[in-house]
Amino acid sequence: MGLTQGRTARYSSVIMSTTFTNYLPTKPTKIAVAMSGGVDSNTTAWLLKQAGHELVGFTAWTLDGPGKCCNDALIHAGRMCDRLGIPYDTVDLRAEFKHFVMDYYENNYAAGLTPNPCVECNEHVKWERLVGYARETWGVEYVATGHYAQVHHHTDGPRKGDVSIFRSVDERKDQTYMMAHVRPDDFKHALFPLGHMTKPDVVNIAKEAEIPEADGKESQDVCFVMDGHANYMAGLLGKKTGPIVDIDENRVLGTHDGFYGFTIGQRKGINVSANRPVYVIKLDAKTNTVYVGNPQHLETSHFTVLKPHWLSPRFSEPLAEGKTLTTMAKIRYGSAPALATVTVGEVPNTLSVSLKTPLSAVTPGQICAFYDPDFVELYGGGYIEAYLPQAPTHDFPAMAPLAACEL
Repeated sequence: MGLTQGRTARYSSVIMSTTFTNYLPTKPTKIAVAMSGGVDSNTTAWLLKQAGHELVGFTAWTLDGPGKCCNDALIHAGRMCDRLGIPYDTVDLRAEFKHFVMDYYENNYAAGLTPNPCVECNEHVKWERLVGYARETWGVEYVATGHYAQVHHHTDGPRKGDVSIFRSVDERKDQTYMMAHVRPDDFKHALFPLGHMTKPDVVNIAKEAEIPEADGKESQDVCFVMDGHANYMAGLLGKKTGPIVDIDENRVLGTHDGFYGFTIGQRKGINVSANRPVYVIKLDAKTNTVYVGNPQHLETSHFTVLKPHWLSPRFSEPLAEGKTLTTMAKIRYGSAPALATVTVGEVPNTLSVSLKTPLSAVTPGQICAFYDPDFVELYGGGYIEAYLPQAPTHDFPAMAPLAACEL
């Protein structure tokens, strides 16, 4: 895709039978661009600059020490802003990141759950705090990111004033699952200029425009876990030897160095001798026991979702009337969606989810994201069967810009 073609194609999309507009302002507008220093955010800034918008780039400082999301981001993003001739700002969000993301990750794994730190980061750091800072400090109307998602503003009809989040054209890169807990008001000020494109389209644009990091490799790991999850948790909790129990044959197969090094549904790396392939079925944090067994134990047709969050009140209205809501449910970022019916749970602020076809390894602590039955529009989401509250334990310091760094 050439540069002209890319700029023309970005304003409308068709996914399945749904036609909508991936919103971008048509008149010159002051926009803040969240910069990670990678090809996606660099290309986002370049496209918006070419379209004539007034830009400011900004990056959050979230970690001390090395890390692709901080040191490299500050350098590469700053250089890109310098090339574009736009202001570049940085803001210290280390306290927020430590509490809402790192503490959440550590406490959930210590409790035997499998958290999704990227969902918490999107809700509390990237949107609630970082977007708020950009709008308050720079007076921008919108904040653009390099996320692969699409935002549509309803200008008439029963949903006038509402905002919808649609999946990216690039199904492999779609990041809407990670946005299932972002506040609807934040999306009203969001722009996703890459949502109608595929990753190869973006890379081609970046190469033609000679944008830095066009060939940069993408990390699929948690940004603050530098030496593997098991080593990270072992450094926090220490080595904790415990039994690996065959749940079908009721016998101990071996030992492990810490239950936190395993995930529900895991087959490889269990390191025990059995008379058949076994999978991790359950983690018991209190007794430090890892239960393994036959894969049918992982099959689930019904589960509970806690603390549900909707991107529009209209999605929960059928539930308020005691009816069912038909959705496509996605139980982890890399999983395929499954048709499901949702009803109000027996306990307040919960949902009961029934799957048309059983899924394997529905894991406590993960997010279940809900979409429309065509798997196009994101409805919202909640925590599968277990949730540790993330209420602030202290007042965070006022968000402050960082001192200028050498680029």
